Amino acid sequence: MLRAVAPITAAHWSRAIAMPNTEPPIETIAQAVGYKKEIIAACQGDALTSGFEPLMTFYLTKNLKPSEIERGASDAGGTNIYGVKYYPYGATTNSQWGYRNVLEAKDVLATMEKVGMPLLLHGEVHVDERGEEVDPYIGEQAFVKEILPQLLETYPKLKISLEHLSSAEAADFIEKHGKEQRLAATIPAHHLLYGRTDIEKRPALRSKPLVKDNSDKERIRTLVTKGLPFVFAGTDSAPHPESKKLSPPIAYGVFSAPVALELYTQVFDELGALDTLENFLSVSGPRFYGLEPSAETITLIKKDWQTTEPVVTDEGVKVWPICDAKHGLGNETIHWQLTR
Repeated sequence: MLRAVAPITAAHWSRAIAMPNTEPPIETIAQAVGYKKEIIAACQGDALTSGFEPLMTFYLTKNLKPSEIERGASDAGGTNIYGVKYYPYGATTNSQWGYRNVLEAKDVLATMEKVGMPLLLHGEVHVDERGEEVDPYIGEQAFVKEILPQLLETYPKLKISLEHLSSAEAADFIEKHGKEQRLAATIPAHHLLYGRTDIEKRPALRSKPLVKDNSDKERIRTLVTKGLPFVFAGTDSAPHPESKKLSPPIAYGVFSAPVALELYTQVFDELGALDTLENFLSVSGPRFYGLEPSAETITLIKKDWQTTEPVVTDEGVKVWPICDAKHGLGNETIHWQLTR
């Protein structure tokens, strides 16, 4: 799978935050170093992908040690760690190692605050204080109302990114409280494109957090046009084999890497906001992570095209991207194209 999909991301982007919810999860410097080597090896042999830099992260599990946070922040183990990802227990793919409540990880969070390592939040309440499952369509709203304010108050210097923001309530919170180098949010293309009714019967488009109502989509679209330096792109691209996406139980996560760059451009064009696209795609994200934006340039042209073929692994496993003419909404046309 890695050999099939990593070069696609590398051909579109100079860097990517590599998520740690592998099996087993990435909890140590040694595991992060090994995974980084595998990603780079998967991208070898193509001029378009040779300079790609994966930015490694830890998974916030009960096994993650504060000492690993300190080593990861100082590059003492041979690779820098750019963040720690929180997955609520049981909420999404390979989330069985996560805490039920991120506030339980006191020692790790305190160490992250001390060394300046960002906390990357899958911001949902999946199980409430009584141990009962929360409606997944309101999990993010509950997190923003109940948990995020406590995080901000308890750890006033902790850098936080609310990942793959999906609701109007979260958009309101970020617009009001967001701040550079303090509280940011990433937006995936599919939360700018789809509403709940679009994807209910389209398993290839199912992701977590769930796509919300059209009113939520419109609020998020408004948010990204404002040019806020603490709101930027995060594809949340998650490839799954055809067998896990199209047959129950459905694996959550959409494969957007082949089309995300073009889809972001399409949405910003529709919203009359192309002047803010470069900061959203290429400037604000790197600066949040303390990196200089890439000096390279890309060219996109306004040209209609469709994606009709899956990505296929060495073993013949098919991986379908969003906007696929068959497994997407049906006959979707993308209006911008990356040139080579």
